[in-house]
Amino acid sequence: MMYSEAGVDEDKATIKPNQSQQFQKVQDQAKEWTKTQFLEFLNNFKLKKKVDINNNNNNNNNNNENEYDENGIKKEKIDKGYYHQQVERMIKNDKSSLYIDFLHIEKFDKSLGKALLMEYFRLEPAIRQGLSIFIQRYFPSFMERVKKERIVLSICCYNVSNFVHIRELRSSRIGSLCSISGTVTRTSEVRPELVIGSFICKDCNTSSLPIPQQFKYTEPTKCLNPLCTNQRRWKINLEESTFTDWQKVKVQENNSEIPGGSVPRSLEIILRGDSVETARAGDTCTFVGTMNVIPDVSKMSIGNNAQIIKGIATTSKEGSTANGKDDFGGVGGLKDLGVREMNYRVCFFSQSVRSNVSKLSSINRKETADSNGGHAHSDGTIDEDLEPESNESFLESLPKKEKDALKKMIKSKKIYQNLVNSICPSIFGHEEVKRGVLLMLFGGVHKKTPEKIRLRGDINVCIVGDPSTSKSTFLKYLISFLPRTVYTSGKASSAAGLTATVVKDPESGDFNIEAGALMLADNGICCIDEFDKMEPADQVAIHEAMEQQTISIAKAGIHASLNARTSILAAANPNGGRYDRNKTLKQNLNIGGPLMSRFDLFFVVLDECNQESDYRIAEHIVLAHQKREKAFNAPFSAIEIKNYIKYAKFIRPTIPDESVHLLIQHYDRLRQMDTSGSKTPAYRITVRQLESLIRLSESLARLHLNTKVLPKYVNEAARLLEKSIVHVETNDVVLGDDDDDDLMKNEENDKDNGDDGGEDDDNNNNNNNNDIGKLTMNFAKYSQLSKLLVLQIKHSGKEKSGIKQIDLIDWYIKDQLESGIITDEEVAKETKITKMVINKMINKDNSLIVLVPNQYPDHRILVIHPNYSFDK
Repeated sequence: MMYSEAGVDEDKATIKPNQSQQFQKVQDQAKEWTKTQFLEFLNNFKLKKKVDINNNNNNNNNNNENEYDENGIKKEKIDKGYYHQQVERMIKNDKSSLYIDFLHIEKFDKSLGKALLMEYFRLEPAIRQGLSIFIQRYFPSFMERVKKERIVLSICCYNVSNFVHIRELRSSRIGSLCSISGTVTRTSEVRPELVIGSFICKDCNTSSLPIPQQFKYTEPTKCLNPLCTNQRRWKINLEESTFTDWQKVKVQENNSEIPGGSVPRSLEIILRGDSVETARAGDTCTFVGTMNVIPDVSKMSIGNNAQIIKGIATTSKEGSTANGKDDFGGVGGLKDLGVREMNYRVCFFSQSVRSNVSKLSSINRKETADSNGGHAHSDGTIDEDLEPESNESFLESLPKKEKDALKKMIKSKKIYQNLVNSICPSIFGHEEVKRGVLLMLFGGVHKKTPEKIRLRGDINVCIVGDPSTSKSTFLKYLISFLPRTVYTSGKASSAAGLTATVVKDPESGDFNIEAGALMLADNGICCIDEFDKMEPADQVAIHEAMEQQTISIAKAGIHASLNARTSILAAANPNGGRYDRNKTLKQNLNIGGPLMSRFDLFFVVLDECNQESDYRIAEHIVLAHQKREKAFNAPFSAIEIKNYIKYAKFIRPTIPDESVHLLIQHYDRLRQMDTSGSKTPAYRITVRQLESLIRLSESLARLHLNTKVLPKYVNEAARLLEKSIVHVETNDVVLGDDDDDDLMKNEENDKDNGDDGGEDDDNNNNNNNNDIGKLTMNFAKYSQLSKLLVLQIKHSGKEKSGIKQIDLIDWYIKDQLESGIITDEEVAKETKITKMVINKMINKDNSLIVLVPNQYPDHRILVIHPNYSFDK
């Protein structure tokens, strides 16, 4: 019926429109109905509760205005629709996107909500037209600005119930509205995109009609001038064309959504308008939009086996123009051009981006969008410098059940111990480790110096211990406990995989930064297992990230400093598989001193044989396998702990004067302990340990919801630091092994050359040997004595030629007598002890070697082992 008045040329089989009347456009009834219903939704939808809350706030803040015109203002606010206020906020914030809660549409009109879910890509122009009509009716001045500046108005929906996993995107989802979640791994730069193009004919300078762009650069098919036959030669009219911001983001599946044995899938997402720069590498975001399929025509230009053949330029004097053309070569391998394969690329066009967890403290994100006018995710809340909302508003935003549980936790008196018992209940014991992990979750206060230098508040923890001591269980627990946690293994990770790398985009050829584990865990926790297995070059790469919390890159013309504000929880095995209590922590670990000083807490977990503890551990494990979740009676659940952490994160405790003096005293005591040698330190105490004391004290104050760092918090922090970092208790060194007993017997036989060796003498010798075999020495004293003997060999000038053992012992005894440390009666005992120490240095420690052996041990020549390190 549309073409009833038109004539048909039977020879050419084409439709000829009449001169008096053009073709009538086909109207899409679904689009017209959608536009009408959506306009009615914008006009009539009201959210009474939200309006009443706003009115109460206005009554408190603007009492004068309410008193001046009480009836008029109240009636106007009640009559205004909810999205009328949202458009006002959009104009006030200088935005071009209206954020709409899709639950409001479904509540207002179920048919409209169902239609938009099924065919959003088709109906999107209709609802944008409805928004333009709404703005033209109520905000004509802003609409004039939109037409003048060619602003692209868009609608961004959130809270869409149709959630789809990335690997579930099938052909049935094409064009429908859905939401997906994933971790951003790469972002491109923001570029202008041509939305509606206006072109000028190069032959006759006739302007074309506005041409909407369809996934590629689209030009007019024919010039509007009937006398012009141009179909290809066009130039774009920038003044009449419409552009918008464009950004491409690569998203990877969340770890919890990857099936076993599968590789994580990736998806390219296109952001436009106000949505650009809202998702950063490492963020876990929810994207709402439509999936589309685009033909990949770039692979159809030439064959798969085609090769570019370089040509040879003309070398004649007349030049290439005189002799025709240069030999520019050509393309070889074109036999397979006849067999072409159509390839398609899946692309997701997102209207809105909402960060699931912009930082560790942000756990509940639903209500923030409504309270900030729907622009919470585009206000830069990822930056920690912005002040968060109050803890009261967070408490009110929780559901009733969670709110009551949080209020009960706030009033709890033994909150510290109850939280410790609730952390990783499947692990038996290890309360000190749980305390350190708990304080890491709360963290200290981030600060800035007057020079704008950032002082980190995140706490780094390292767990060192024997195999099968639940080190990796702590790491796995945090992955399931916190949403923004990245797990990696030290042996399988490189420096670029931990920090960031520069990747070339195969399509555009641009270099982009791809985030590593530390960037992905920004404002979260990075769990690194097998930390001691990392290569030294890879360990150096994370020095900057652990202290300055930044990652600097200078590659491929890219100079950037990226944020890596993360806490690191590392698990390491000691050298040789088991922890040697006779060595210091530094000697047990394959980690350098600069890297060790960046950890706030070290915990050494030993696998010791104890009948009582072994029985309790075995009972705990068997009950866990038998009753599973019912076997653990944790005081608080995981959701309650997360809500409490979020509530406590709003508190920024300050340090009073009394705590300042106490912090200084603890630091001075630790420094004196380091230099006095009374205890064996893990490594040298520096100012970093003072900052660790401050961070741990602030974390304890946050845990107790206290705005001031009290002295008891400082004492608890000093206790944890001293127990974990400063001193690791070691067993006393046992002097008198089997080899030592044989040597002592030889020495006794040498002294009794002329004796008959009666039974009484033999019994006495055996008793003395048994006593000597049980002799022990404090590890600190043993370490000090062994170092003293080695340094004497070095300073005596006989480092290469060697020194007799008897001369070395005589020098030490003489020095002890002159210093008044021992008396004449103690010379014999001290001599025997020194001989045992020398034997242990030769047979066990490998710090001394026998250069010239002798049947009499006192006359053998000793030298320093070539692999001995004087830094120990």
